[in-house]
Amino acid sequence: MKALLPALFLAIVSVTAVFAKGGPAINEKCPVDGKTVRIIYRVFTDNGTVAFCCVECMESYKKNPTRYPVTSKEPGK
Repeated sequence: MKALLPALFLAIVSVTAVFAKGGPAINEKCPVDGKTVRIIYRVFTDNGTVAFCCVECMESYKKNPTRYPVTSKEPGK
C-alpha cells in the first residue's frame, strides 16, 4: 500500500499538469471542418489553445495553420 500512494499521487499530478497547460480552447467549432471540438485534440498557439474535432483536422491545421482561420468563442461562454 505504501508503494502505491506515491505512484497514485504522481499520476494525479501528471494529469492535472496536462489539462492545465494552455487553458481552455478559444474556439467551439473545428476550424478545418466546422464540427464541435473535442478538447483532447488541441494545439497550443500564441493566441491560445485551438481545439479540433478529430486528429485528422488537427494534423491538417499543423501543416498549414494560415489556411484555417480560428473563430473565437463569444465572451461569456
